[in-house]
Amino acid sequence: MVSASPSPRASAFQVRLAEIDPLVVSDAPLAAQLAAEVAQEARGAGDSWAEGQALCLQAGVLYFQANHEAAEATYWSAHRLAQRTGDRKLEARAVNGLGLVAHQRADYAGELELYLQSLHLAQAADDEVGQGRALSNIGVLRAKLGDHAEALRVHQEAAEVAERGGDPTSLSSARVNIVVDYHMLGNHTTALAVAEHHLPEIRRAGLRQHEVVLRSFCARSLLELERTEEALMLAGETLTLAEEIGERNYACSLLLTLGRVHLRQGHGTLALPLVQRALALATEFHIKTVEVEAHAALADLYEAQGEGMLALQHLRAHHELERLIHTENVDRKTRMLTAQFQMETLKREAEMQRLRSERLSQDNSALRQDRELLAHRAAHDTLTGLANRAHFQAEAEQALRERGDGQVAVLFIDLDRFKVINDTLGHDAGDELLRQMASRLKTSVRRDDLVARLGGDEFTVLLRHLRSAPDAGRVGRKLLEALAVPFTLGNREVEVTASIGIAVAPGDGESLETLQQRADEAMYRVKHGGKNGVGAFSDDPS
Repeated sequence: MVSASPSPRASAFQVRLAEIDPLVVSDAPLAAQLAAEVAQEARGAGDSWAEGQALCLQAGVLYFQANHEAAEATYWSAHRLAQRTGDRKLEARAVNGLGLVAHQRADYAGELELYLQSLHLAQAADDEVGQGRALSNIGVLRAKLGDHAEALRVHQEAAEVAERGGDPTSLSSARVNIVVDYHMLGNHTTALAVAEHHLPEIRRAGLRQHEVVLRSFCARSLLELERTEEALMLAGETLTLAEEIGERNYACSLLLTLGRVHLRQGHGTLALPLVQRALALATEFHIKTVEVEAHAALADLYEAQGEGMLALQHLRAHHELERLIHTENVDRKTRMLTAQFQMETLKREAEMQRLRSERLSQDNSALRQDRELLAHRAAHDTLTGLANRAHFQAEAEQALRERGDGQVAVLFIDLDRFKVINDTLGHDAGDELLRQMASRLKTSVRRDDLVARLGGDEFTVLLRHLRSAPDAGRVGRKLLEALAVPFTLGNREVEVTASIGIAVAPGDGESLETLQQRADEAMYRVKHGGKNGVGAFSDDPS
């Protein structure tokens, strides 16, 4: 079936749709009103092409307003029209929009499949605008999975395609994503330079939502470069614009950035209401990345004010949400990797049908290696090689089930002042410190014990088959001694201390959840009492 295109009578609709398209990211309420009018008129005129395009614009507005369920339903309506008329360009746009909705649900496997489907449809229709749109979103997905270098490469390719296609909105989107990629790679000076180059053009085009995203990440980069006054001014101005256009996600993020700037400047009283407001909005709109940062910031603020219980409350919420996010990400990334693996498996099976038996044997060997690699990645932390949270949970629960009359201990380890090292020496040095620390922890425990990294600078140790509860304290002190030897980072020696909390089953609890909570509480008491020590939950004088 050939792809449909607008008929001569649709030219008036085509002009109106072209005028509405940039309004989606500059004046969302007006774009929604005008798109609804065009969709209704086109439906009455029997013009499926114009109706489908208008529906995609409506769905785009709903998406940017965080109304994801309505956006998904509207994209599906456009998709049905596209299939009925055989319009591959419209189908590519609708499928790309469904990928955006899947992105919000963190359904990485489904998202990638939809973007690839959109890309293939756009290629079949010789639609460079659609290709650029799909490539840009594939880059965003790569960034979400932490592969920011690959995201940058894809977004640069998307910008080239969008420029050839003559689509200013897609080109602007790709350029904004390039700035985001440089920021996430830690190239803050480059991010600011690229943003400064493209911002005037984005403003001239009136793409206000793109401007909000661009300036939000510029404010973050300025903060990372310690240019706090500039960051404060830019974040404040951008927050006003975000609230004006109804961009909820970035309004929430900007509030947190403003709070972080005031916190960095030592103005806790100014930071507190901003961070509280950011947390309230993040909770309302389920923006977990902001939620977890806001809880951490509030824990620091309340601790500085001497509000220990409030600080502990937010610290626990931060750790719990961080664990939840990590668990969800591991699960979703594993499912995406599995989906990709299955696609590769299907390709291999097709290839094996026409190859001789020797090649078949080679492919089977490669398949086994891929499975082993996938299983290892799903169970281990990529930075340190230690067990990850999901693997630790499974091993600890099994150890508790099988302990019989024995004892099992959970140690919670948190580095003291790790953020200072990151801020002064850089994230590369921080990563190297975590790798060296992981190696020391692993060599300081028995072969049957398990060391895991929970995320950031938090580690945990599972001690199986303990003879007595005090043995756990002796192991904790041995770990502190191992960490007391200075670390060599480049040409500098760095001294590091840690706070260690211990909970032992069955005395401190019999479920893993209870043990982790109590080890966390014991660690917090050590940290609050002066850091660089070991404390057991059962030692609580209360």
